[in-house]
Amino acid sequence: MDLQEQLKNLKIEKEKIRYQEPMKNHTTFKIGGPAECLVKIKTKEELGKVLKIANTEKIPITVIGNGSNLLVTDKGIKGITLKINIEKIEIEEKKQTIEITVGAGEKLGKLARNVLK
Repeated sequence: MDLQEQLKNLKIEKEKIRYQEPMKNHTTFKIGGPAECLVKIKTKEELGKVLKIANTEKIPITVIGNGSNLLVTDKGIKGITLKINIEKIEIEEKKQTIEITVGAGEKLGKLARNVLK
């Protein structure tokens, strides 16, 4: 069974899943062959669904962020490439500390501005 068939029942919006996606569109160096399957993740629930299928079907996973400092060969990436963009910044003041929870994919500049406040 091919990868597209295995992911058909994911219940993730179809526009978030791309097959043979050129990685040059997702790296700051603008180079790289295609990802066999690129899934844009916005929630922990979506991440859980993809990881469950990948684990069950033994599909390789590659996790990327915003593509800076990322080089992809012309052969591309086999399996599922997860582009995680979970936006979340929680700042909680405790007794003598401050706890900051940041989502994977949150922009560093935005985080810095929020922490500075």
